[in-house]
Amino acid sequence: MSLDADLLRTRLADTRWHRIEVVEATGSTNADLVSRAAAEPVGGTVRITTDQTAGRGRHARTWTAPAGTQLAMSAAIDVADHTEDLGWLSLLAGLAAVQGVDDAMGVRPTLKWPNDVLIDGKKVAGILSEYTRSEHGPTGPGGVAVIGTGLNTTMAADQLPVPTATSLGLATGRDVPLTDLAASYLRALSDLLDLWPHDLDGLAARYRDSSDTIGRRVRLVLPGDREVVGTAAGVDHSGRIVVDADGQQVVAAAGDVTHLRPE
Repeated sequence: MSLDADLLRTRLADTRWHRIEVVEATGSTNADLVSRAAAEPVGGTVRITTDQTAGRGRHARTWTAPAGTQLAMSAAIDVADHTEDLGWLSLLAGLAAVQGVDDAMGVRPTLKWPNDVLIDGKKVAGILSEYTRSEHGPTGPGGVAVIGTGLNTTMAADQLPVPTATSLGLATGRDVPLTDLAASYLRALSDLLDLWPHDLDGLAARYRDSSDTIGRRVRLVLPGDREVVGTAAGVDHSGRIVVDADGQQVVAAAGDVTHLRPE
Protein backbone atom coordinates (compact mmCIF):
# COMPACT_ATOMS: atom_id res chain seq x y z
CA MET A 1 0.00 0.00 0.00
CA SER A 2 1.13 3.56 -0.68
CA LEU A 3 0.51 6.88 1.00
CA ASP A 4 -2.35 8.93 -0.40
CA ALA A 5 -1.24 12.50 0.28
CA ASP A 6 -4.54 14.13 -0.74
CA LEU A 7 -6.61 11.80 1.43
CA LEU A 8 -4.24 12.37 4.33
CA ARG A 9 -4.64 16.13 4.04
CA THR A 10 -8.43 15.79 3.91
CA ARG A 11 -8.55 13.56 6.99
CA LEU A 12 -6.34 15.92 8.99
CA ALA A 13 -7.89 19.20 7.85
CA ASP A 14 -9.38 19.90 11.30
CA THR A 15 -6.11 19.30 13.21
CA ARG A 16 -3.13 21.56 13.92
CA TRP A 17 -1.29 20.16 10.87
CA HIS A 18 -1.91 22.76 8.15
CA ARG A 19 0.91 21.69 5.83
CA ILE A 20 1.51 18.01 5.05
CA GLU A 21 4.41 17.08 2.80
CA VAL A 22 4.71 13.53 1.47
CA VAL A 23 8.06 12.91 -0.25
CA GLU A 24 9.34 9.82 -2.01
CA ALA A 25 12.67 9.80 -0.15
CA THR A 26 14.84 12.01 2.07
CA GLY A 27 17.81 11.72 4.36
CA SER A 28 15.96 12.65 7.55
CA THR A 29 12.51 14.17 7.92
CA ASN A 30 13.61 15.68 11.25
CA ALA A 31 16.74 17.24 9.76
CA ASP A 32 14.69 18.66 6.89
CA LEU A 33 12.38 20.58 9.22
CA VAL A 34 15.07 21.61 11.70
CA SER A 35 17.17 23.13 8.92
CA ARG A 36 14.18 24.95 7.39
CA ALA A 37 13.19 26.47 10.73
CA ALA A 38 16.07 28.94 10.43
CA ALA A 39 14.66 30.39 7.22
CA GLU A 40 10.87 29.98 7.30
CA PRO A 41 7.92 29.26 9.60
CA VAL A 42 7.56 25.49 10.03
CA GLY A 43 5.11 25.21 12.94
CA GLY A 44 2.18 23.00 11.91
CA THR A 45 4.19 21.28 9.17
CA VAL A 46 4.41 17.49 8.82
CA ARG A 47 6.96 15.78 6.56
CA ILE A 48 6.49 12.08 5.72
CA THR A 49 8.35 9.47 3.71
CA THR A 50 8.60 5.71 3.38
CA ASP A 51 12.28 5.92 2.43
CA GLN A 52 14.44 7.66 5.03
CA THR A 53 18.11 7.09 4.28
CA ALA A 54 19.83 8.83 7.20
CA GLY A 55 17.44 8.57 10.12
CA ARG A 56 18.65 9.20 13.65
CA GLY A 57 17.67 7.94 17.06
CA ARG A 58 18.50 9.00 20.60
CA HIS A 59 22.17 9.41 21.59
CA ALA A 60 23.13 9.95 17.91
CA ARG A 61 22.28 6.35 17.02
CA THR A 62 21.45 5.59 13.43
CA TRP A 63 17.94 4.49 12.49
CA THR A 64 17.79 2.86 9.07
CA ALA A 65 15.37 0.68 7.15
CA PRO A 66 15.12 -0.68 3.60
CA ALA A 67 13.14 1.58 1.27
CA GLY A 68 9.40 1.19 1.65
CA THR A 69 9.51 -0.74 4.92
CA GLN A 70 9.15 2.15 7.34
CA LEU A 71 6.88 5.16 7.82
CA ALA A 72 8.95 8.16 8.93
CA MET A 73 7.01 11.21 10.09
CA SER A 74 8.22 14.49 11.56
CA ALA A 75 5.92 17.18 12.91
CA ALA A 76 6.97 20.72 13.85
CA ILE A 77 5.30 22.80 16.54
CA ASP A 78 5.95 26.27 17.88
CA VAL A 79 6.77 25.99 21.59
CA ALA A 80 7.55 29.66 22.40
CA ASP A 81 9.39 29.64 25.74
CA HIS A 82 7.98 26.39 27.16
CA THR A 83 11.43 24.83 27.23
CA GLU A 84 11.16 23.36 30.74
CA ASP A 85 8.65 20.75 29.57
CA LEU A 86 10.20 19.74 26.24
CA GLY A 87 11.03 16.26 27.55
CA TRP A 88 7.34 15.42 27.47
CA LEU A 89 7.12 15.76 23.70
CA SER A 90 8.89 12.46 23.04
CA LEU A 91 6.76 10.69 25.62
CA LEU A 92 3.47 11.99 24.24
CA ALA A 93 4.63 11.03 20.74
CA GLY A 94 4.98 7.49 22.07
CA LEU A 95 1.42 7.71 23.32
CA ALA A 96 0.29 8.95 19.91
CA ALA A 97 2.01 5.98 18.25
CA VAL A 98 0.24 3.59 20.62
CA GLN A 99 -3.13 5.14 19.76
CA GLY A 100 -2.39 5.38 16.05
CA VAL A 101 -1.35 1.74 15.75
CA ASP A 102 -4.36 0.64 17.80
CA ASP A 103 -6.77 2.62 15.62
CA ALA A 104 -5.26 1.57 12.28
CA MET A 105 -4.19 -2.00 13.01
CA GLY A 106 -6.39 -3.17 15.89
CA VAL A 107 -3.43 -4.06 18.11
CA ARG A 108 -2.40 -1.90 21.06
CA PRO A 109 1.33 -1.51 21.70
CA THR A 110 2.91 -0.67 25.05
CA LEU A 111 5.68 1.77 25.97
CA LYS A 112 9.16 1.14 27.37
CA TRP A 113 10.38 4.29 29.06
CA PRO A 114 10.93 6.80 27.72
CA ASN A 115 9.43 6.29 24.26
CA ASP A 116 10.12 2.87 22.75
CA VAL A 117 6.91 1.48 21.24
CA LEU A 118 6.63 -2.28 21.77
CA ILE A 119 4.47 -5.10 20.48
CA ASP A 120 4.91 -8.36 22.41
CA GLY A 121 8.06 -6.89 23.94
CA LYS A 122 9.69 -6.03 20.62
CA LYS A 123 10.35 -2.51 19.34
CA VAL A 124 8.17 -1.39 16.45
CA ALA A 125 8.83 2.35 16.55
CA GLY A 126 11.43 4.86 17.63
CA ILE A 127 11.01 8.53 18.46
CA LEU A 128 13.34 11.52 18.43
CA SER A 129 12.33 15.06 19.38
CA GLU A 130 14.62 18.00 18.65
CA TYR A 131 14.55 21.65 19.63
CA THR A 132 15.76 24.64 17.65
CA ARG A 133 15.34 28.40 17.64
CA SER A 134 13.55 30.24 14.87
CA GLU A 135 13.05 33.87 13.93
CA HIS A 136 9.74 32.99 12.32
CA GLY A 137 7.38 32.02 15.14
CA PRO A 138 3.73 33.15 15.14
CA THR A 139 4.56 36.06 17.47
CA GLY A 140 8.21 36.53 16.53
CA PRO A 141 11.38 34.66 17.48
CA GLY A 142 10.83 31.55 19.56
CA GLY A 143 11.39 27.85 19.98
CA VAL A 144 10.42 25.12 17.54
CA ALA A 145 10.21 21.42 18.41
CA VAL A 146 10.39 18.77 15.71
CA ILE A 147 8.89 15.44 16.78
CA GLY A 148 10.06 12.52 14.67
CA THR A 149 8.61 9.01 14.68
CA GLY A 150 9.74 6.01 12.67
CA LEU A 151 7.33 3.07 12.49
CA ASN A 152 8.53 -0.26 11.14
CA THR A 153 5.75 -1.21 8.75
CA THR A 154 6.64 -4.06 6.38
CA MET A 155 10.14 -5.19 7.37
CA ALA A 156 10.66 -8.92 6.95
CA ALA A 157 12.36 -10.88 9.69
CA ASP A 158 15.71 -10.84 7.89
CA GLN A 159 15.53 -7.03 7.50
CA LEU A 160 15.17 -6.20 11.18
CA PRO A 161 18.13 -4.23 12.56
CA VAL A 162 18.26 -6.17 15.85
CA PRO A 163 16.56 -9.32 17.23
CA THR A 164 14.56 -7.20 19.67
CA ALA A 165 12.79 -5.32 16.85
CA THR A 166 9.66 -6.16 14.90
CA SER A 167 7.40 -4.63 12.27
CA LEU A 168 3.65 -4.12 12.12
CA GLY A 169 3.38 -6.63 9.29
CA LEU A 170 5.30 -9.30 11.21
CA ALA A 171 3.48 -8.63 14.48
CA THR A 172 -0.03 -8.72 13.01
CA GLY A 173 0.27 -10.84 9.86
CA ARG A 174 -1.76 -8.19 8.02
CA ASP A 175 -1.23 -5.55 5.38
CA VAL A 176 -0.36 -2.14 6.79
CA PRO A 177 -2.70 0.68 5.65
CA LEU A 178 -0.15 3.48 5.47
CA THR A 179 -2.57 6.37 5.00
CA ASP A 180 -4.80 5.17 7.84
CA LEU A 181 -1.76 4.66 10.08
CA ALA A 182 -0.30 8.10 9.36
CA ALA A 183 -3.67 9.81 9.82
CA SER A 184 -4.42 8.02 13.08
CA TYR A 185 -1.00 8.79 14.52
CA LEU A 186 -1.02 12.45 13.50
CA ARG A 187 -4.56 13.01 14.79
CA ALA A 188 -3.62 11.43 18.13
CA LEU A 189 -0.46 13.57 18.28
CA SER A 190 -2.47 16.73 17.60
CA ASP A 191 -4.98 15.84 20.33
CA LEU A 192 -2.29 15.01 22.91
CA LEU A 193 -0.45 18.25 22.17
CA ASP A 194 -3.61 20.06 23.27
CA LEU A 195 -2.72 18.87 26.81
CA TRP A 196 0.85 20.15 26.64
CA PRO A 197 2.17 21.93 28.66
CA HIS A 198 -1.02 22.75 30.57
CA ASP A 199 -2.09 19.29 31.79
CA LEU A 200 1.06 17.30 32.50
CA ASP A 201 -0.71 15.31 35.21
CA GLY A 202 -3.22 14.15 32.61
CA LEU A 203 -0.41 13.19 30.24
CA ALA A 204 1.38 11.32 33.01
CA ALA A 205 -1.77 9.35 33.84
CA ARG A 206 -2.24 8.37 30.20
CA TYR A 207 1.41 7.40 29.91
CA ARG A 208 1.24 5.19 32.98
CA ASP A 209 -1.77 3.38 31.53
CA SER A 210 0.27 2.40 28.44
CA SER A 211 3.56 1.70 30.21
CA ASP A 212 5.16 -1.73 30.07
CA THR A 213 8.00 -0.50 32.30
CA ILE A 214 6.16 0.44 35.48
CA GLY A 215 6.18 -2.47 37.92
CA ARG A 216 9.03 -4.27 36.18
CA ARG A 217 12.50 -5.06 37.42
CA VAL A 218 14.77 -2.83 35.31
CA ARG A 219 18.34 -1.81 34.71
CA LEU A 220 18.63 1.94 34.25
CA VAL A 221 21.85 3.24 32.70
CA LEU A 222 22.22 6.93 33.50
CA PRO A 223 24.37 9.50 31.72
CA GLY A 224 27.96 8.83 32.70
CA ASP A 225 27.31 5.06 32.56
CA ARG A 226 26.07 4.82 36.13
CA GLU A 227 23.82 1.76 36.51
CA VAL A 228 20.81 1.41 38.78
CA VAL A 229 18.92 -1.87 39.19
CA GLY A 230 15.53 -1.89 40.84
CA THR A 231 11.79 -1.80 40.29
CA ALA A 232 10.27 0.91 38.09
CA ALA A 233 7.83 2.51 40.51
CA GLY A 234 6.29 5.10 38.24
CA VAL A 235 6.59 8.11 35.96
CA ASP A 236 6.25 11.51 37.61
CA HIS A 237 4.64 14.82 36.64
CA SER A 238 7.71 15.73 34.56
CA GLY A 239 7.81 12.41 32.69
CA ARG A 240 10.83 11.20 34.66
CA ILE A 241 11.16 7.55 35.58
CA VAL A 242 11.16 6.65 39.27
CA VAL A 243 13.10 3.49 40.21
CA ASP A 244 13.02 1.88 43.65
CA ALA A 245 16.55 0.54 44.12
CA ASP A 246 16.53 -1.36 47.43
CA GLY A 247 14.48 1.32 49.10
CA GLN A 248 16.24 4.28 47.50
CA GLN A 249 14.17 6.34 45.08
CA VAL A 250 16.15 7.19 41.94
CA VAL A 251 14.53 9.74 39.61
CA ALA A 252 15.91 10.16 36.10
CA ALA A 253 14.98 12.39 33.18
CA ALA A 254 17.33 10.59 30.77
CA GLY A 255 18.80 7.14 30.48
CA ASP A 256 18.45 3.71 28.90
CA VAL A 257 16.13 1.12 30.42
CA THR A 258 16.41 -2.62 30.06
CA HIS A 259 13.53 -4.81 31.23
CA LEU A 260 14.96 -7.64 33.35
CA ARG A 261 13.51 -11.10 33.79
CA PRO A 262 11.88 -11.72 37.18
CA GLU A 263 14.33 -13.11 39.70
